[in-house]
Amino acid sequence: MAPFHISGLFLFVGIPILLLIAYYIKTKNRERMTMIEKGINPDEGLNVSDYRKHSSLKNGILFLFFGLGLLVGQLLVISVPAIDKFFAHLIMLLIFGGIGFLINYMIIQKWHRK
Repeated sequence: MAPFHISGLFLFVGIPILLLIAYYIKTKNRERMTMIEKGINPDEGLNVSDYRKHSSLKNGILFLFFGLGLLVGQLLVISVPAIDKFFAHLIMLLIFGGIGFLINYMIIQKWHRK
């Protein structure tokens, strides 16, 4: 098995993720500025208690699924000795984190329909 190089991981995973985050922030800011220029309040209808409730729910679900991802990753490492520990844990964290975000999204959508 080839040795793991952290610099290669950063180049192929870290930099694209940082670029996506920067693009998202820039786009979101541009969208808000356009709304302000048109006279629309971008924060209209934003309730602080609802925001805190949604944020707490998202964080709780995300950490729960991160924990499950670490557990499944560890079980995978134990049951398949040929698998790389780092990538098993990373992949399970990403998969279960994504599942957590999807569940959070579905719960929020259900709340808004009521």
